[in-house]
Amino acid sequence: MNMTRVMQIAQTHQLWVIEDCAQATGAMWDGKTVGSIGHLGCFSFYPTKNLGACGDAGAITTSNPALAAQLRKLRDHGQRQRYVYEEIGINSRLDAIQAVVLLTKLRYLNSWNAQRQAIADRYEQWLAAMPVVRPSWVEGGQSVWNQYTIRVVSPSGEANPDRPAAFRDHLRQQLQQQGVGTMVYYPVPLHLQPVYQSLGFGVGQFPVAEQVAHEVVSLPMFPELPPDQQKQVVYALKEALG
Repeated sequence: MNMTRVMQIAQTHQLWVIEDCAQATGAMWDGKTVGSIGHLGCFSFYPTKNLGACGDAGAITTSNPALAAQLRKLRDHGQRQRYVYEEIGINSRLDAIQAVVLLTKLRYLNSWNAQRQAIADRYEQWLAAMPVVRPSWVEGGQSVWNQYTIRVVSPSGEANPDRPAAFRDHLRQQLQQQGVGTMVYYPVPLHLQPVYQSLGFGVGQFPVAEQVAHEVVSLPMFPELPPDQQKQVVYALKEALG
């Protein structure tokens, strides 16, 4: 995403920009690290993230001193002075053990992200001739490839209205039979989530989101994935696509 343009729009309309950095720790836009561009940056350190703790953890970044003070207060039961509660807050202090784990792993984050980039580059080259939609990126940005997600479309170009994800799911089964694990992240679009049913949206009202949800599949992506195993993934995908 062109964050320069986003910040220009926000400034014009006096809007706040909150960066979702959950899967992007270490990513950059125009030389700036994510989490330092908007007014706030929200990070997840769930174990599967590029920088993961040994359990649930997270952080919020800001360059605004007043916001930082308010966030510190809210994370600690709404107190700045011990036992003096100014607001209703929460207990959201980062556990010391998780902090130690994260600080230790932080030293390796750049090298791990560089390994992910190399894997993504190989996928980009090796999948170029296959009938899949590869991920793209905006010039000026630097991804850290928390996932490598492609889109697969039925050769007929028509989805089964009763089972719109049938082709993608069959492809995943074929890959699994060859020992290649895949994942579908966020298979249900937001407007179809039960929690938002009160808004009145139904199937067909956001067709692009629905189509993508039926076509995406994430291939193996982790820093230690060696080229020979990655080739096995690509060969298995080629064979499954027929």
